[in-house]
Amino acid sequence: MHDNNDTGPRTQRIMVVDDDRYLLMAIEQTLQLNGYTVDTFASPVEALEQLGREEYAAVVTDIKMPVMDGLQFLTHVKAADRELPVIMITGHGDIALAVTAIQGGAYDFLQKPVDEDVLLACLVRAMEKRQLVLENRRLSYSLAEQRQDLTRFYGLIGNHPAMHRLYDIIKAVAAESDPVMIYGETGTGKELVARAIHEIGSRAGQPFVAVNMGAIPSEMMESELFGHLKGAFTGAHQRKVGKFEFAGEGTLFLDEICSLPIALQSKLLRVLEEKAITPLGSNTQVPVKARIIAATNKDLEQEIARENFRQDLYFRLSVLPVRIQPLRERREDIPLLVEFFRQEYGYGKMQAPPPFPPETIREICAAPWPGNVRELRNHVRRLCILGSIEHGVSECQKKKGEVSGTPEQLPLKGYMDRMEKSYIEAALRKNSGQVAPTCSQLGISRKSLYDKVGRHAIDLSAFRAGGE
Repeated sequence: MHDNNDTGPRTQRIMVVDDDRYLLMAIEQTLQLNGYTVDTFASPVEALEQLGREEYAAVVTDIKMPVMDGLQFLTHVKAADRELPVIMITGHGDIALAVTAIQGGAYDFLQKPVDEDVLLACLVRAMEKRQLVLENRRLSYSLAEQRQDLTRFYGLIGNHPAMHRLYDIIKAVAAESDPVMIYGETGTGKELVARAIHEIGSRAGQPFVAVNMGAIPSEMMESELFGHLKGAFTGAHQRKVGKFEFAGEGTLFLDEICSLPIALQSKLLRVLEEKAITPLGSNTQVPVKARIIAATNKDLEQEIARENFRQDLYFRLSVLPVRIQPLRERREDIPLLVEFFRQEYGYGKMQAPPPFPPETIREICAAPWPGNVRELRNHVRRLCILGSIEHGVSECQKKKGEVSGTPEQLPLKGYMDRMEKSYIEAALRKNSGQVAPTCSQLGISRKSLYDKVGRHAIDLSAFRAGGE
């Protein structure tokens, strides 16, 4: 065994097993040059002894070895850690064995001679999938602590009768495997509902893969969903596993389903009917085992009437409909949400900000909140950050002639707009006017930032080097 003793920050540790010492050394060198910590073994028996002593991100192993072959080794690895990805290396005559290995739980197989770029790309995908599974598992443990709390249900918060009905529907839907369609306005928590369905059901512990259809360029959507083979089109330099395959036996959440082009809607319909996908450039179908949950903030019946959405796909996806009430229809939950978000902001800090005064809570409860819970959360965070200095900000703005009036003298919308502008300016100042880190800090897209900068007449150049 060879161990690269890394004295720096801990890197991902890879186990490599092969009785061919030259190939073993070549793979070890490639991985080390790319920042991995590598343990190499010429004997699979020795590798198994080490497996329980170290935490590995992935295993790379030959399929034909003396004493114990790769298939036997794979069985032992999966018994020890079901989610540990195993990549098999095969010769040209071992394809049948490789297929058997995939059926036995191997993540992928590579043919000799091993291409370095293909190996590295395969490792990245394998470790991303493992990380996703582990994160879902961690989330399930965290959410399990909330199950007995009537005001919190798998990340959802509310004590209104509409929320209790929603909790009951989620539990009923989670017990099935049919497709689910979640309806709700922007910011109501559609992804939280999808995660709750996943966590309560039998797929908990398997991957939960969320795809925002509205964020994927239409020309990339088919490859993103169904994957492609190397050479399937110009620029396809390596095989890509699509989201359907990546989700495995877990849950695939398709948010903003109305953004799916009509041409791809027919392909999605075929996937739901045949329970299989065909990656771009391939003639071989890959079984789909994941549960499909879709979500939309639009009226699908209107979209069908406008010929923007296929009716047959609507019937397929809406087997189990789930509807989320907008925040304005359950205002009784707003104080509960405000308190939760105030304490959430205090997590990791010495203490949470002080409770808001009653008049602030009354104003918040009276607001329309078109962005629902997401908008409310962002507003509470702004109050936590800027509330204690709001008078100072207002005085400064008065001097500049930008805004006049104290919070008590302004309508709620004007007060919220002023706080939003101050919050954006603080982020721009911290990031020296750079758009990318500012968007990251605020948790918004570039388009949203530019829209808000234009609406509030903020001069970006004033925050950059050489500016204000």
